[in-house]
Amino acid sequence: MVNRTVVRSKKKTVYVAAKRYIPGRRHSVDTDLICIAVRVAVTCMVFAYIVYAPLRCRYKHNVPVTCLLVLLLIAITVAVTILFLSSGRNYYKYSTFGILLWIFLAVLIFYLSVRCSRLEILFLVLVVLNLYVNIMVVGKVMGHVLHLPFSCELSKLLYAVLVLIGYIPLLGSLFLDLYKKVIELNVASSFWRFIWVIPALTYLVFYVKFISDYWKRPVHMGTGDILFTILWSFTTYALFWVTLQMIIQTHEGISAMEDTKRITMQLEMQKERYEKLLENIESTRRLRHDWRHHLMSLNGFSENGDMEQLQSYLKKLIPEYEACRDFSLCKNHVADVILQHYAGMAQNHGIETEITVDLPEECGIADTDLCIIFGNLVENAAEACIAQSEGRKYIKVNACRKGRQLILTIKNTYGNQINRQKGRFSSTKHEGAGIGLESVNKVVEKYQGVMNVEYDKTYFTVCVMLNAQTKP
Repeated sequence: MVNRTVVRSKKKTVYVAAKRYIPGRRHSVDTDLICIAVRVAVTCMVFAYIVYAPLRCRYKHNVPVTCLLVLLLIAITVAVTILFLSSGRNYYKYSTFGILLWIFLAVLIFYLSVRCSRLEILFLVLVVLNLYVNIMVVGKVMGHVLHLPFSCELSKLLYAVLVLIGYIPLLGSLFLDLYKKVIELNVASSFWRFIWVIPALTYLVFYVKFISDYWKRPVHMGTGDILFTILWSFTTYALFWVTLQMIIQTHEGISAMEDTKRITMQLEMQKERYEKLLENIESTRRLRHDWRHHLMSLNGFSENGDMEQLQSYLKKLIPEYEACRDFSLCKNHVADVILQHYAGMAQNHGIETEITVDLPEECGIADTDLCIIFGNLVENAAEACIAQSEGRKYIKVNACRKGRQLILTIKNTYGNQINRQKGRFSSTKHEGAGIGLESVNKVVEKYQGVMNVEYDKTYFTVCVMLNAQTKP
């Protein structure tokens, strides 16, 4: 029981509460502290699993050490809550200090346990703080609406557990789905430069509105307060969900722009290479017409019996002949130029080649696109064979036009390990995706075709089918 003594003055009326000794009160305080500790610990353990699970690939330490750091954070959270945010003490005056202290320690422990930028960690900590408060305030609203006793810490514990169970699917969707995608994208630290302000502002709104004594003593909750609390709770969750989606979409958009830029640069380089190949082939064809002059000179040396000059002239002509020797692999000029170039490269490196190409002069595919297809795939096959340190080196190229479809199959041996992530082949020459195959895939999409890649321990096979734009 509590006796109230009213002291009146001219300026104000002061209510002084005189507390009587109640048997078992000490036991009640201990029970409240235990309930607070259990409530906070259970909630933190759920959050710890949901938050740390997507971050497994970024752990700085092994799992046992990381678990110890997480337990340390949970213990700190329980201690801060009991010291600064529990009812029945004057520590509520220092609740701001307690919250800031917890944020600092949480950021520190996250930084010690995972590889993330400081701003990303701050964003994550503030999101967790907002969602934790979400669960607590929704529990309070539920107790108030149902007219259940809220002054008892055991009641708060039960409300928090019930709301937490209902929140688990939402938390899983937010962290195990969306935030996991953000982790896998390896978003640059610049993305988090201002993003952390969003959860900071949402928490500030709630703090200004309620946090001063929200959990210290029973306060009257009007309809407006209830509506505000519910609206704030769901708005914050939706805002964080939209924020993560925005980060994913923005990063993917920037990555797509960078890929497009790289592919464009690759196409320009391939165009230049193609033009140089054409120049080389044309120069060799022009040289063919000069051979009659060489033959006339050889005939003159022979008739004059000048064997020394004849031999000297032949020594100069043989390399020139080998360099400009013309052999046609198919009627299509673009494919013929590229195949001749890489066939010569394969021959120089001791690579066995088997080329069967039956393409008309006009095959219904733009010259630049045909250059991308043949250039990238044949080049990849040649480089894979050159990189082999042992074993048979072999390249097989088949290409033909059947109806409206152009079919190209390239099969080659390889020695390096295949790098494949999420269905995309990574380059063995540099970090990141293979630009060659990506540019080929762009052409395939342009002609509404298909590309199939198969490989085993010995052979790597690429099959491309394009829909030609002209009739055969």
